[in-house]
Parts: sequence; C-alpha cells; structure tokens
Amino acid sequence: MTHKPNTADCFTVQLCVRISAGQTSFPAIATDKAWNGGAVENFLSRQNCGHSLKTGALPGWSLALQPNGSWAWNIADGEKRLDYLPTPVRQPLDDGHWHHLAFSVDRQQQEARLYYDGDNVAIYSLAGLGSCYGDSAPRIGTDATMQGALLEGEIEGFTLREGIASAEEIATAWTARNPAKKPARHSEKPLNKIRVLAWNIWNGGREDGVEEGVERVIDVIRDSRADIVAMQETYGSGPRIADGLGYYFYSRSSNLSLLSRFPICETHDLYDDSFRFGGATFALAPGQRLDVYSLWIHYLPDFCNDVRQPHANAAALIAAEEQTRGHEIRDILKALSPRLRDKSRTVIVAGDFNSPSHLDWVPQARTLHRDLVVEWPVSRTMAAAGFTDAYRQARPNPLTDPGRTWTPRSAESWQDRIDYVYYSGQHMRCRAAEVLEHHPDGWPSDHAGVLATLQLT
Repeated sequence: MTHKPNTADCFTVQLCVRISAGQTSFPAIATDKAWNGGAVENFLSRQNCGHSLKTGALPGWSLALQPNGSWAWNIADGEKRLDYLPTPVRQPLDDGHWHHLAFSVDRQQQEARLYYDGDNVAIYSLAGLGSCYGDSAPRIGTDATMQGALLEGEIEGFTLREGIASAEEIATAWTARNPAKKPARHSEKPLNKIRVLAWNIWNGGREDGVEEGVERVIDVIRDSRADIVAMQETYGSGPRIADGLGYYFYSRSSNLSLLSRFPICETHDLYDDSFRFGGATFALAPGQRLDVYSLWIHYLPDFCNDVRQPHANAAALIAAEEQTRGHEIRDILKALSPRLRDKSRTVIVAGDFNSPSHLDWVPQARTLHRDLVVEWPVSRTMAAAGFTDAYRQARPNPLTDPGRTWTPRSAESWQDRIDYVYYSGQHMRCRAAEVLEHHPDGWPSDHAGVLATLQLT
C-alpha cells in the first residue's frame, strides 16, 4: 500500500476487489473517514435517492459495498457530501468476480472521476465542496475507527497516490487483470444525427414514489432513444437513471446533470453557479466531439400568474423577466462566449428556462396568449447570441404546434413552452422535434420533456 498525506490537491485511489455475497450494511472497502458501516436510513430524500448514510457527511472519502450488491462512493467536507450509488445490474460487485474500482480527485479542475472496471462511468463536480480529507490514513476492509462493519471479501493492489491517473492508466490497470475489457463506447464512424432530450424530472422523479417514479423516468428516456439527456432537478437519482440506461453520468450539481451513451471527454466549469449551468464534451466518434450544457434559471417571477392578471401587458411582463432571468441568461452567455466564438465547435444548451419564447407569442398566435404579443427577453437573448431553437426550427407554427412543456400535471395551470433545446454552430440542423408527456402508469414530472433529432453535417 502506498499513500500520501491527506493534503494533496489531486490524488487517485485504485484497488481490485472480489466479493462473493452481499451484506446488509454498508461495509467500507477503503476509506479515510469514520465510516462506521455507513448506517442506512430509508426516507424520501432529494439528495440521494431514498437513502441517507448517517456518517456520510463526515470529512473524507469512502468506497463501500451497497446492500444491493453494487459499490458506493462518497466524499464530504463535514457539512456537504456527494454520493454515487449505482445499480448491480450494470455495476455488480458481489458476483464472485474480480472488479477494479478507482477514483481521482482534482481540486484544480474541481471534479472527481469515478471508474468501474476501467470505464469512466461518472464525473462529479466538486464546486462548493471544501476540504475532503479524513483524519487518518486510509483503512482497507473497514472504516477508520476499526469498529465498523467488516467487509467479507478480498482486496488487492490498493494504491493512494498524489496526482491524477489518466483514463488510459486506469483502463490499463483493469485490462492487466481482464484482457477482454471493452473499449470506450463511442461510434466507430462519425454520426450524422443525434437525439438530445431536455427534461426537468421534478425532485429526482420521486414525487410518485422513490422506486416507481424513477423507473418511469428511465422508461421515458429509454423509449425516447435519446443519446444525450440534459437533466434538471436530478437530486440524487442520476446514478440510478444512468445505470438503468447504461449511460455515462456527469453530476454538475444536485440540480443539473448530463447523461449520455457516449463517453465524457471534458467538463466545463464556466459559470460560477453550478446549480444553474454546466456542461461537458462528449466523444461521439473518433475525431467527433459535441459540447452540451444543462441549464436551469430562476423560477421567479411567476409568469404563469402574471399573464393572468387583468391588466397584464407586454412591457410589464418583460420588465419582470429582466429582474432575474434576463440578467442570468446574459451572464451565462458571457461565460460561454469564448466557446461560441470557436466556429469549429457545435454547442447545445438545453434545459428548463422557466420562460416563454418570443417565437411563440407572435401576432398569429394571439388567441393562445390572451391577445398579447411579447418579446420575451430570455429567448430573444439566446437568438441574438446565435442560438437556434430546435423545436421551433422543426415546427415553425406556434398556433398548430405550441409545444407546451408546462405542465402535463395540471390542466388548470397556465400552459406554455418553457423547456428548450438550443444549438449554435454551422454543422447542425434540427430535423425533428417532439414533446414527451406520456407514460402508461402516469407521467412522473411536472414538466414535459422536449426531444430534438439533430442532423450533424
């Protein structure tokens, strides 16, 4: 075993583990904190998909065995914590075979990369997380107090070293034990189209049940055949949803995430509020990259209420928007502008904008909007920055195709289009778009999803 003092800005942990049977507790595989078995409470949590690890917020990091037979990763600074809780369907650990687990922490890039059997399955933004070192040297097979649940299994090759191991190094460490390791799952030849879904899943998709709601979210995405999902209100459900789809996962914040069938090359920490904006670059094929950002901007002012007021008018609605969402979108686009100036890049911004579109509130659609024509500032600003509204490009008539995404859960609420897939770049065009709002057992969110089929040229 090798380890460095718990002060390095960047470090990497790797090990191989073989476990033949699951355990009812959360025994530590390796940790530098007082994990103490990670005692589990089951309750509806917006933070970690229905499980609370009582000791999870203690400073330090942990690799552990979940009761379901998969692995777990946890890192915390004493107040805040991040959890990765995948499923045994995609990432089993108690099947009697050797498995390779690894993670790197890069405080300069403010991200952690997680690996299962040589594959970079997840990336977590560390924005807002303070020092995350435990009070002791790492322990193997138990927690740092030596009093927690003992792991019943074998561990080999544990290393903790300063610096970041590359994806290639970690893949090599795994293939040394398993030469049949599959390569990263990008296409072997350039793609000519891609399907992008923007969807606010509403409190982790758990409003209709911790189990049932999340399974419905997985069903919807699988049936949509989306290649990339820009998700809002992820709130801890992301790892389970990604695993249910076999997708790679990027957690930008508790709110924002990106899921994709394609590997993640790079993450982009361009904006100082990770709760509202963040993105990544995906490797679609050799030499083919795509930048996708997930966005959620302020839910106030409540335009649904404002447009229903007796004396509502365009000027007042625009002025209210400018107080929050108007300046937020300008700040975000300012942060994004260096990438937009690179004409070789194709950039997608997708998510919950909480604002209608000036392309919808036009004279020919007055009957849908209380006889109002409104130059909504958020959509105007996106257009001025060179972005194309994918849905409206594919369906240009707002009267026959209103594309409403708020809200399928309440017919009494004001209905409007507030979720978008926007793209910028010369090498893309939207060929088809649709609103998703049906599941046979009940729609799990208060937002519909918007799915765009984008042609890559």
